[in-house]
Amino acid sequence: MKKNIRMLGCAMLGVLAACSSGSAFKPADPALVAAAAAAVITEDEAPSDRIRRQFANELRILDENGMKRETISNDRGSLSYCQGVYNEDQPGRPAILVFLHGIGERGSENLANIRLAVPDIVKQIKAAKQKVVLLAPQCPGDQLWATRHFGGAEAKLAGKPRPALGMVPVLIQKKIAEFGADPDRVYITGLSLGGYGAWELMERYGTGLFAAGVTCSGGGDPAQAEKMKDLPIRIFHGGADRTLPVMLSRRMYAALKEAGSDDVFYEEYPDCPHDCWTRTYRNPEVWDWLFSQKRGVRSGIRPEQGEVVNVTQEEFDSAGR
Repeated sequence: MKKNIRMLGCAMLGVLAACSSGSAFKPADPALVAAAAAAVITEDEAPSDRIRRQFANELRILDENGMKRETISNDRGSLSYCQGVYNEDQPGRPAILVFLHGIGERGSENLANIRLAVPDIVKQIKAAKQKVVLLAPQCPGDQLWATRHFGGAEAKLAGKPRPALGMVPVLIQKKIAEFGADPDRVYITGLSLGGYGAWELMERYGTGLFAAGVTCSGGGDPAQAEKMKDLPIRIFHGGADRTLPVMLSRRMYAALKEAGSDDVFYEEYPDCPHDCWTRTYRNPEVWDWLFSQKRGVRSGIRPEQGEVVNVTQEEFDSAGR
C-alpha cells in the first residue's frame, strides 16, 4: 500500500514550458511525455518492523541524507525510488541526477538502492553547492536494468528496454515538471549492473535527454556509439576487475572515439577490482566535470586522457569472459 497520492497534473505543462523557454530540451518522443503526464507519484508507507530491522543501516542513510521513498506508476508499470533535494538555497533551476545501483541492491523495499555510493554522492553534491534533485530508483529483484548483464557480456541493445529501466525516463520527465528542473542538466550515473543501465539509457536517449553520464564497472553496446558521440561521458573501470572485465569499458571508449566523440574520457585504475565506484564517487573533480555539463554548451573542464589499450572484437570474443 502507498499513501499521500500526489497527482502532478501540471507535468505536461511543465515539460512544454521548458521546451518553449529557450531550452534545447527535446523529449525522446511524444509518448514519453504523455506517459509522464499520466503518471502518479505516491509516497511510500513507513517500513514494517521486519524491514526496519533488516534495513536499519539503509534507514539511517535515508534519514541522515534527508531522503524520502516514493513510487511512480502509470499504465506502463511502476518504479520505486529514493529522492533527495539538495542546496535549495542556491540560485537557478535544479539539475537532476539519476543513480542506478548494482545487482546486489535489487528488491522491493526501496531501501537497498541507497546502500552503496549514495552517501558519497550526496556529500559531493553538498560540497559542490549544486542545486540537485537526486533520484535513486530500485530495480525489482526479478529484473535487470539492462538487456544483458550476466557473464560480463556486451549488452546488445534490444528492441525495448526492460520494464524498470523503461520507467526511468518517465520519472525524469515527471521530476522536471515537479521541480521546474533544468532539462539541459539531466545526468545519469551507475555502477556495475547500474553501469549497464546507464549505458543503455544513453544509447536509447543520448542528448535528447541527458547532458552527461558517468559509468563505473559497466558495459554497453559498442554498435550504438554513433547515438552517443555528442554526449559527454566519463568511463571508469578497475584493471583487476574479475566480475565484469575491463575490456567492456575499453571497447565502449574505443567505439565512441571511432564514432567521432571528442567528449568521452576513460580512466582505468590498474590494481582496482570490481569496486571502482568508491574511488570515483569520492573524487570532487569527477563532480566538477559532471555538473559543468549543459546540453548545447561545451564545458571548459577537460579531463586528462591517457593511452587506452584497444580491444578488437576478436580479442574480446576469445578472452573467455
